[in-house]
Amino acid sequence: MPYQLKVVDLSSLPPADGILSERERAFYQTLRFPKRRTEWLGGRFALKQLLQERFLRTELFDVEVLPHESGKPVLLVGGEPCNLAFSITHSRGFAAAAVSATYEFLGIDLEKTEHRIDAWANDFFHPSELTARDDAFLTGLWTQKEALVKLLGTGLSLNSYDVRCVDGNPQFFGPALDVYNKLGAPEICVETRELLPGFMFSAAYAKRA
Repeated sequence: MPYQLKVVDLSSLPPADGILSERERAFYQTLRFPKRRTEWLGGRFALKQLLQERFLRTELFDVEVLPHESGKPVLLVGGEPCNLAFSITHSRGFAAAAVSATYEFLGIDLEKTEHRIDAWANDFFHPSELTARDDAFLTGLWTQKEALVKLLGTGLSLNSYDVRCVDGNPQFFGPALDVYNKLGAPEICVETRELLPGFMFSAAYAKRA
């Protein structure tokens, strides 16, 4: 398996004090809106549970996922950097986390399938990507693009036209290509499926070249 995956229901999360470290709790308290708080907490709970169940024997609050100026969070275990590749996502009542011990680059995205108008598709996708127009395809394509952005580790700073996925094949242009080349231009695999009923999921992963 290139990665391990954990999905959690946001309606049944344990209290934050049992999940978060002191530094994470300080950031959690700055989140003003309940929905954002729940999603943020759920993603970290999914990741910490996955690490505890599959990779590490440690308490949840000993695992920290902290913001970083690059836009991609950093993972610490017992206060020390952890070199496992990881990614977090959430959508409409669910959160998911993935971890890989064999691939250095990893990005995932989960989105609820819903109707998306042509104007939306034309704004966010290059014409070469639009090989179909049905709701599941467009939602899946969006998850592919988001997973690739997360793999690059740039946060939301890239133009959506510069990160493309044509028939499952990643393509990068402009600043996104610069970032990709700085990573060593690794060969990226992208997989997309319906992870939950009515939800499309994509994972992008690569080994360091």
